[in-house]
Amino acid sequence: MQMTDIMPKEAWQALEQEIFERYGLNARVYDDKGFTFTGHTTWTNRICPAIKARPSGVSAICSVAHSAMAAEARSTGASVVSECDAGLLKICVPVMVDGVMVGVVGGCGRLLDDGEVDAFMVEKSAGIGEAEVADLCSGLSAMSTDEAETVAAELAGRVDAILKDFALRR
Repeated sequence: MQMTDIMPKEAWQALEQEIFERYGLNARVYDDKGFTFTGHTTWTNRICPAIKARPSGVSAICSVAHSAMAAEARSTGASVVSECDAGLLKICVPVMVDGVMVGVVGGCGRLLDDGEVDAFMVEKSAGIGEAEVADLCSGLSAMSTDEAETVAAELAGRVDAILKDFALRR
């Protein structure tokens, strides 16, 4: 089963755009292998695209966080709210069909509570100097843990509605 069996790519793109506009997150939909497939990109800050522009940043920060959180979501069947190694919020909501995770809906890119970006980690992982990291992080917005949990619950509700619609069409 593929995510595009549930909804067309364009509908997943629209959901990503809605997540970005409503919650101010870098919205992403992933397939079961952890790859984005929509071709849609939103950025809520300037540090994330700088990290993702460097293969070492993607592999050491973004991919590691997504893999760990998606594995937790897969094993529990529940949404996961945590931080990436750079110190930014990440939300993963599993898309489960017949007990099997076929993808993840979520977002990232805001500070969680009173957190801060780990400039040392970003420098070592992505090769972005601490001064540039500080500049790229100016204006980062925060989200409380309670708010992040609420967002995760709302996204899980959206996924449930999508899956109920899919089940009716099956």
